[in-house]
Amino acid sequence: MPALRFLHSARRHDREDLRRHHGLLTARPRSVWRHWREPYLLALALPWAAFLGLIAGAYLTLNLLFTGLYLLEPSGLGGIAGPRTSFAEAFFFSVQTLGSIGYGTLHPLGLLTNLVVTAESLTGLLFVAITTGAAFARFARSTARIRFSQQAVVHSYDGVPTLSFRLANERGTILREPRLRAYLAVDEVSREGHRLRRLRPLRLERKEGAAFLLVWTAMHRIDDESPLHGLDPAALSKLNAELVVAFSGIEATIERPLHAQASWPVDQIRFGACFADMVSLPEQGDGRCIDWSAFDQLRPCSLI
Repeated sequence: MPALRFLHSARRHDREDLRRHHGLLTARPRSVWRHWREPYLLALALPWAAFLGLIAGAYLTLNLLFTGLYLLEPSGLGGIAGPRTSFAEAFFFSVQTLGSIGYGTLHPLGLLTNLVVTAESLTGLLFVAITTGAAFARFARSTARIRFSQQAVVHSYDGVPTLSFRLANERGTILREPRLRAYLAVDEVSREGHRLRRLRPLRLERKEGAAFLLVWTAMHRIDDESPLHGLDPAALSKLNAELVVAFSGIEATIERPLHAQASWPVDQIRFGACFADMVSLPEQGDGRCIDWSAFDQLRPCSLI
């Protein structure tokens, strides 16, 4: 069934404009309202203003619906001002019933009204549970707050050309079990003329660790086994190459997984440059300090 729904959606959108996002080709962003068949996904995808507006609209719609049901029995409410239940009395009685307020001034009398009150009480319980769960799910989501360097660099390290980039933990908390994966995204054409967007894995000197607190400088040695071996900026441009990076870890305070992604096109990869030092060492003593202003600073370095 999911495949059939996908094909049905594809028939409605035979052609779509593509854009590059983190080195990959994706469709242009669509409206979040396309998730209306999946209410939970819609509740998480909507911005806060739209989410609160949707709850308010559903709340008002439910009260108007039950107001109409109460008006089917004009004398079904006790404590009303006249012989017949007015629209305002029925509406505010619905508000009190849906929210389990029960001031006691207005109360049900007839059989039909009591049946409607029973149905509305159950609806109110479900409405509060669903909206509370959706709001909690939105509050429980956490952002990675991983800062990536504006540029990646290629320079010589221990006599071998090395690709480097930086990432920093801006949360101020410990990230456990950090894992970093890097890929070279390139356009390829097979001998038969098939066009593909390939992700070539880049082996990092350190791809995981016990904890991530401050700064991580990732390094990939461009040796004979590297997908970058023998490629200069001009060759990378012909392949529409991009460096794609994915980070994952577990936030130690809330024990929830975090994910972040970044990419650098060829014009953001500097050859013959390296990152400036961020940590300064005193001439005497053990005191050290980190200079965050140097996070994106580069200095000339040799390639060989």
